Amino acid sequence: MQLPASHPFNSLALLRLATACDPDGEPNRFVCEKIFRHVWCTGLEGADPDRLSLLTADLAPQNDVASPHVKQCLKQNTDEAIALNLFGVPSFVVDGQVFWGNDALPMLRAYLLGDPWFASDEWCQVAKLPVGIQRKA
Repeated sequence: MQLPASHPFNSLALLRLATACDPDGEPNRFVCEKIFRHVWCTGLEGADPDRLSLLTADLAPQNDVASPHVKQCLKQNTDEAIALNLFGVPSFVVDGQVFWGNDALPMLRAYLLGDPWFASDEWCQVAKLPVGIQRKA
């Protein structure tokens, strides 16, 4: 990991690129990893236009990143994430369970393999914790 030259930065172009790489606006692991490396492994500006052009050429999106279809898919994905109270990336929702962050991928794998811990009181009580902060509408 190497921090980008500035953070936060406007990530809209990267989000549109990720969305444009799939006909249905659902970026795959390969695309997400390329974008994460672009931001978190170079020490350079994540939103630099020249770097973004190179990344776009490398990923060869199936859709035009500026198309209404891509913009609508990204808006739909964003609205869905907000409705699910998601935070952190990557986020996965399986059977109503939320797994987020690269460090949670082993937990997601264990859940998918049927680990009984996910039926335990310890896991189930998490949903009953009080909310510490709310998004403003």
